[in-house]
Amino acid sequence: MNLPKAFTFGRALPKALCAVLTLLAGISGVAAQAATLTVYAAMGYDGKVARAFTRATGIHVELVHLSTGPLLARVQAEAARPRWDVLWFDGNLPMHELASRHQLDCGWRPDVRYTPQGLALLPTDRCYLPVGVTYAGVMLVNTRRLPRSGWPQRWGDLAKPALHGKIGMNNPAVSGPTYPVVAGMMQRLGLKAGEQYFERLKANGLRIYPKNSVTLRALRYGQIDVAVVQSSAAVGMAAREPGLQVIPAPPSVELPSDLAIGAQVHGQTLSAARRFVQFVLSPAGQKVMQAGDVSADSNYQPLLVGVRPVPALARLTGVRPLVLNQYRWGPLEPKVVFWFTAHVAH
Repeated sequence: MNLPKAFTFGRALPKALCAVLTLLAGISGVAAQAATLTVYAAMGYDGKVARAFTRATGIHVELVHLSTGPLLARVQAEAARPRWDVLWFDGNLPMHELASRHQLDCGWRPDVRYTPQGLALLPTDRCYLPVGVTYAGVMLVNTRRLPRSGWPQRWGDLAKPALHGKIGMNNPAVSGPTYPVVAGMMQRLGLKAGEQYFERLKANGLRIYPKNSVTLRALRYGQIDVAVVQSSAAVGMAAREPGLQVIPAPPSVELPSDLAIGAQVHGQTLSAARRFVQFVLSPAGQKVMQAGDVSADSNYQPLLVGVRPVPALARLTGVRPLVLNQYRWGPLEPKVVFWFTAHVAH
C-alpha cells in the first residue's frame, strides 16, 4: 500500500529539483545584471552616460571622473593591478601606448557603422574604439578687447609683440588634450624648432593654466585676450557669451575621444564592459553625450553614420586637421611634457 506513495515522491523529486535550479538560475541572472562596472573617465558627460546606461541595463557603474592628466597618472600607478574595467578620455596617443604595453583588450569591435573619419581613426588591432572628434587646440579671441586687425590667424602670430602677455593655454602635465597641441607643433616644425617656438611664446608672456575651465576663466575676466583651448570648450563658451570668436588656426590637431576595455577584464565583467561600449556607440548613448555637457564636451564631431553634430559646432568652420603620428609622439609624451614643464610652464 505504501509503494505508490514512495513511487510518487520519487517522481516528484526531479520536478522540485528543477524548480530550485530554475530559481538559482534566475538569481544568477539577476546577479549578472547587477554586476558593477568600474569606469575611469575624463569626459564632461560621463556621469550622465553612466546613469543612463544603468537605467537601460541594470548594470551599476562605479565612475571615477578625473581630468585626463591625473586619470592617466592613476592608470599608470595601477599598472600592476588595474582597478578599472573601462577607460574613456580624449586622445589616442595614450591609448596607443597602453595597447603597446598589452594593457587593453584587443580584437573586439561592436556592430556599429562608422563614418569614413571614424574608420580612419579605428586602430587595426581594435584595442580601443573612437567615439567622437574634437580639435586639440583652437584660438578663442575676446573681440571686445582685441580689435579685428589684431586677431591672430596663424600659430606664429601668437609670438607677435602686440600680443605680449595676452595669450593663455593649458598645462599639458595636467590637461591631457593639450599635449597634442605641443606635439603637433613639434611634428610640423621639428622637435628642436618646436621647442624654440614655445620658448618664444614664453618670452612673449605666455600664461599657463591647469585646464580649459581655468584658461577660459582668465579670458572671461580679461587676464588674457586669446585662449588656446580644446575646440569643444571654445565652441561652448562662444555659444554662451557674446563677443568671442573661434579661430581654428591651420592646422588643428585632430583629437579623438576613445573607449577601451582592460586586458584584465573577463567573464561577466567583460560582457558588461562590452555592453557599455555598445551603449555609448548607440543612438541613445550619443543623445546623452550631446546633451550632457553643452558648454564643452558635447561639442564634438560624431563618427557614427546617422548622428548629426550639435548646432553649436557650426562655429567651427574651415578646420584643416593635422593627424599626429602616434607611433612617434605617444612614446615621447613623458619627455616632451617634462621639457614643457621645465622650460615653459615655470
